[in-house]
Amino acid sequence: MRDFLERLAARRRFGVHPGLDTMRALCAALGNPERELAVIHVAGTNGKGSVTAICEAALRTMGLPVGRYTSPHLVRVNERFVLNGREATDEELAAALDEVEAACAKSALEPTFFEALTACAFVLFRRAGIRLAVLEVGMGGRWDATNVIEAPLVSVITHVALDHCDILGDTVEAIAAEKAGIVKPGRPIVVGAMDPRARAVIAERAAALGAPFYDAAEEIRVAVSRRTLHGQTLTCSSPSCDYPAALTRLAGTYQVENAATALCALERLGEQGIPVPPKAFAEALRTVSWPGRCQLLSDTPPIFLDGGHNPDALRALRNALQSMHIRRRVALVCGFCADKAVDAALKEIAPLVSAAWAVPLANERGLPPETLAEKLRRAGIPAVIPAPSVADGLESATAWAQDNQGTAVVCGSLFLVGEVLALEEGAGAIDPSEGPRAP
Repeated sequence: MRDFLERLAARRRFGVHPGLDTMRALCAALGNPERELAVIHVAGTNGKGSVTAICEAALRTMGLPVGRYTSPHLVRVNERFVLNGREATDEELAAALDEVEAACAKSALEPTFFEALTACAFVLFRRAGIRLAVLEVGMGGRWDATNVIEAPLVSVITHVALDHCDILGDTVEAIAAEKAGIVKPGRPIVVGAMDPRARAVIAERAAALGAPFYDAAEEIRVAVSRRTLHGQTLTCSSPSCDYPAALTRLAGTYQVENAATALCALERLGEQGIPVPPKAFAEALRTVSWPGRCQLLSDTPPIFLDGGHNPDALRALRNALQSMHIRRRVALVCGFCADKAVDAALKEIAPLVSAAWAVPLANERGLPPETLAEKLRRAGIPAVIPAPSVADGLESATAWAQDNQGTAVVCGSLFLVGEVLALEEGAGAIDPSEGPRAP
């Protein structure tokens, strides 16, 4: 496995290539495995991973052979590739990369890190006999490697917000235009709840391409009958169907929107001969897991882990905590990459926080704890402590929450989330192939 990771990580030297020419040429050299797939294609700033997970769980619950490709991984690169509900093995990954590298050598191609990963996903699906897949966009949409998919069953764009502005643009409209690049002629497009300006951009793109446009907020109704630290009970309905109530472990008010978006996308499959039974969707909500998104790690004291790292995501986290009646006495453990809108993000969560621990990231882009601590103080948090490590910060925050009958919350970069999960699993550290999280 280490050889696989080293070979894959070496492709970072090729950086990011705007355009799909290399990816298309690589797919052609591999015999176009992507054309053998029926795809649900999911883009967005926040929420796209959860929607991808729900859709995949529903299709798998139906007994269909299905693949899932997401990014990044949190602890192991294997997490990105799910074949019929299980992560790809080390041996399967190595064999897929061998095939990709052979195609590169034959055609004199130099794909990037993410292009090679995406090609590996297509090869893995073909080798496993999978012809149905849910693909999460890495960054943006228009030039993302997954956008070689020409005719998806349905395209989905979840909540659009400001993130990766240096690459995607510094307005909601500009970012929405990049994500609308996954809209394909004549293929249905589903949008989740989002800024009306972003919705208008996507709707205009859909109209230009003759793509049927569906707004999940208009198509799907979701009622919440119970909400606890462990999840919430959702009852969904659409103009054509009432779905059974389901207790889902996906906590947070924003997961209500994600469930609606996923269901709206799945209903489009029924129009194409793949009906999703109501019980299958309810079972998907009951069984789906998406780590690092308002994830409850402990009951006593409550410890939540969330990968929110932009203002929109931290606002959603604050609302989620408040919906569970967590209003004060939060011990915050946070670490951020320096290229994020950290000050604006911290302002969103600060009203709940009584004490905060700034921790280092195992990544060169991470803010030093002392720098982050100053930002936490400027956000109005009364007690701020720079911590020498994630483990120290988490231990201190947990003890504080225990002593003060409070709640510990870990948030910020997904590099931090991965390290906390590795600590929980006793793994020690995330693997070295981790790439930047893309919206």
